[in-house]
Amino acid sequence: MSLFKTKILLISSSAKTGGGPSHIFLLEELLKDQFDFYLAMPLFSQKNKIFDNNKYLAIAERKISISDIIRLIKFSRKNSIDIIHAHGKGAGLIARVIKIFLNKPLIYTFHGMPTLSFSGVKKLLYILYENITGWIDDEKVFVSISEKIQAKNLKIIIGKNNSIINNSTKKMPKIRFNKEKNNSRIGISNDKSNVISISRLVYEKNIFEIFKIAKKFQIYNFIVLGDGYLLDKAKNYLKTNNINNVYLFGNTIDIFKYLYESDLFLSTSLNEGHPISVLEAMSIGLPIVASKVTGNIDTIKNGFSGFFYELGDVNRAGYFIEKILENNDLKLEISSNSFLTHRKIFTTNKMKEEYILLYRKYE
Repeated sequence: MSLFKTKILLISSSAKTGGGPSHIFLLEELLKDQFDFYLAMPLFSQKNKIFDNNKYLAIAERKISISDIIRLIKFSRKNSIDIIHAHGKGAGLIARVIKIFLNKPLIYTFHGMPTLSFSGVKKLLYILYENITGWIDDEKVFVSISEKIQAKNLKIIIGKNNSIINNSTKKMPKIRFNKEKNNSRIGISNDKSNVISISRLVYEKNIFEIFKIAKKFQIYNFIVLGDGYLLDKAKNYLKTNNINNVYLFGNTIDIFKYLYESDLFLSTSLNEGHPISVLEAMSIGLPIVASKVTGNIDTIKNGFSGFFYELGDVNRAGYFIEKILENNDLKLEISSNSFLTHRKIFTTNKMKEEYILLYRKYE
């Protein structure tokens, strides 16, 4: 083994709240003693606390530019990058282009299939793009079993070199539901139970379903952490429909401040890779109510660590929320199962070991 650390370039075309960026920061934290990480990502507020300036290159947010590609090629050559690791569709395209010039191993992690937000033609074009350019990847990484199954169902050619490495999150202290509730800590002036969602405000996250559920269950607060292009539309929807129990708190660094004041986590996503936000909720033992979709189905066990509902069935989702929040014994049981599932399956040690083996494979 070389005396020098292998240099790995992590690429994300977005710095917004979401699984990709969170996953990248966790990888760097877990593996920085074994590997030397560099980052190409749009500007984000905490970059100086994570990456030195000489190891970070700012690129455009969710946009492919020739300028960025040229700068990335120069950046990679200057720093003698050994492995390229792209996270998400946009980063994958950038990485495939620069690999042609650099001739370095490329690892591509999907972080969810984007096809649900595509029209029929766009969906076909995406599949065609993956199959025409996917041969450039040296390894494809899926973050859940159901994500790999979805790729196969879409007829995406995944080749022999592919891995399933579940996302993971850090262990956190278990929530204590018997402590005195203090919603004022999170800027809410009532003592209702809190249902929380952490989600980018984009089509794929299906946020208007949260609002429809909230309207039917005014006895609870519904907290949404995250930002996105649907923010103005979301605010207008809430105002037009006179929904006053939804709190859009935007992006926040300290999500656990809100999670610990909550009673249940709600995911209404149309599709997931392997949801970091659900794992974070499970890490403290929040009960989960989630749409029965890719990614979510790999994360919770129905009736054990939470409950699934079929997309669009807001009455069923509300039924499960009420069932948990109005039955303290059930709430504590589901909470304990959620917490223990995280401790058993989704902690960082297993993910760390699997990524060490993957990176060593391409040294």
